[in-house]
Amino acid sequence: MRAKGGRRRRVTRRLLAVLFCAAAAACGEVRKLTLDEARELAMRQNRGLQLARLKAEEARSKQKAARTDYFPKVLADANYLYFNKRLGTNLALGELGFGILPPPLPPIAVPLTVVKQNLLLSTATVGQPLTQLLRVREGVNAAASEADAAEARTAKGEHDVAFAVEQLYCGVLVAQGQLQAALLRQQAAEQWLRDAEGAVESGTALEVARIGRRAAVLEAKHAVAAARTQLADYAEALNVVLGLPVSTELELAPPPPALLPFAAAEDAAAAALHSNPEILEAGHTVARARAGLRAARLEYVPDVTAVGQAFHLEGMPAMPGNFAALGARVSYNLFDFGKRRETVKERQLQVTQAETNLQRLKEQLEADVRKAFRAVEQASQSVEAAREALSLRQESERISRDQFELGLGVEAAYLEAKAARAAAQADLLRAEAAKRLAIAGLKRLVGGPR
Repeated sequence: MRAKGGRRRRVTRRLLAVLFCAAAAACGEVRKLTLDEARELAMRQNRGLQLARLKAEEARSKQKAARTDYFPKVLADANYLYFNKRLGTNLALGELGFGILPPPLPPIAVPLTVVKQNLLLSTATVGQPLTQLLRVREGVNAAASEADAAEARTAKGEHDVAFAVEQLYCGVLVAQGQLQAALLRQQAAEQWLRDAEGAVESGTALEVARIGRRAAVLEAKHAVAAARTQLADYAEALNVVLGLPVSTELELAPPPPALLPFAAAEDAAAAALHSNPEILEAGHTVARARAGLRAARLEYVPDVTAVGQAFHLEGMPAMPGNFAALGARVSYNLFDFGKRRETVKERQLQVTQAETNLQRLKEQLEADVRKAFRAVEQASQSVEAAREALSLRQESERISRDQFELGLGVEAAYLEAKAARAAAQADLLRAEAAKRLAIAGLKRLVGGPR
């Protein structure tokens, strides 16, 4: 009996464990995050950033590959030939003689084999480019500029993702506040409806009062549904940016107040010109275009290569089996129908385009930074106004609560004041989020370390 009881208890514990796991899976795990943790998570898991980093790594590998052209090239090749007959000649009588002096040489006709039917020639060649090193240097410079531009694009992507995370993070918090205010407004509207129904039934109010309150309740429910939808949209978008499953439930901590790192718009503009990723990328594009122009001009320089070769020969009796040679190889394109001239012109136009684009971006960036700085100042004023409005709504709620508790006011009026205070709190949260995003947008334009 004791054994059966122990078996039942074990089975019961297992069933409870299975039910607990099923309930936990059904409820879903809530993930707690701060703004900094959300940023770091996005930096690690965002698919777009992963692709950008791979592109930058690819560009660095291309730069390393270009550097290898500085070093000698070592080549080996082998050629085997089988002839249908031996290759040679016949030395006639006296063909190698001493003119009119006897005896004749050779004294008889002799067949002479120059190449056997099986011929093998193996070659090992070491070639060191000389004048080509000038073009190699420009190729390395162009590859380095491309790698730097790829890293600048990656930095821009990181700033964009960080801004998107902050935007969606604040959007979720604001949507939560708006949903709470909408629920309180619905609660107040339902209480007003109950009061109106009581007044109509007692004969102290007309039916039109109940109809109006009923419409207010429906409007409040519509506002609640819209707030829920907006919150779900922001939460799902944030999960996508963070690289989390779309259905992940997040619990977000309120972020600390954002601080403006610049005292004036001029300071922000000056910093942006030195660290904005787009400006840096455009500068690297100019450097790459200039390297291409120098490489095009170097096409007029002949190619000079120092060469060392080792040979292994079988099948030619008159030649040694192994021998070596040192020398130089020079090649020059004497006439190309104007191709080099047009290539130089093309590269000059590319340099001009890159420099013009860089200047355009600098001018546009300065205007954008000044505009963003004004947006921060305006958002700061909005925060102060929203904070004052919240203070007044809190005082109004306190007075309505006291009147309701003393029997001098109705519950619906108190609930309405409470909803108005929640709406003012949501407005303050939205104003603070707008200020934070304005500062984040300014930092995004300035660039530099995150």
